[in-house]
Amino acid sequence: MKMETKSMKYAVRAVKYFLYLAVIFALILVILVVAGLVSPDIDTMFRGGWKAIGQIAVLFAVVAAVYPKWGFVKRSVNIPGEYGEIRQGVVEYMAERGYKLETESGENMTFRLRSKFNAVAKMLEDRVTFTREMGGFSIEGLTKEVIRLTGGLEYKFRHQEPEE
Repeated sequence: MKMETKSMKYAVRAVKYFLYLAVIFALILVILVVAGLVSPDIDTMFRGGWKAIGQIAVLFAVVAAVYPKWGFVKRSVNIPGEYGEIRQGVVEYMAERGYKLETESGENMTFRLRSKFNAVAKMLEDRVTFTREMGGFSIEGLTKEVIRLTGGLEYKFRHQEPEE
């Protein structure tokens, strides 16, 4: 069951990125045509005409099929302490980075961006999942975000003032 969900999520991401690339490509072509920089006729716009459009679509499909493999990761972050002791610090850190707590199940948490604009800019792939593991959490999400968050969390909890 879990494997089906993971492969389904991968497929949805791949389709989403294909559509994203296609829309950006179409917008660029429309801007060029409206600006009068290229002819609106596909046969003169591209060497090979519609065949070239098909080749570009295949290229987009390959990139979209591969991107989710590198665009999303799961990394461990070392945060010593009991869940009750570190939970508030994690929630505060995520709030400082623009995230809000979406769900909490036992010692696992998911966060989403508060800004809808930023969420749309990330193609609604703004969820970051914290799964409790020995010595900290496993964080899953966009590669860039996960790397930024793991480094920041480790720094925060390593340099935290001791409570008296």
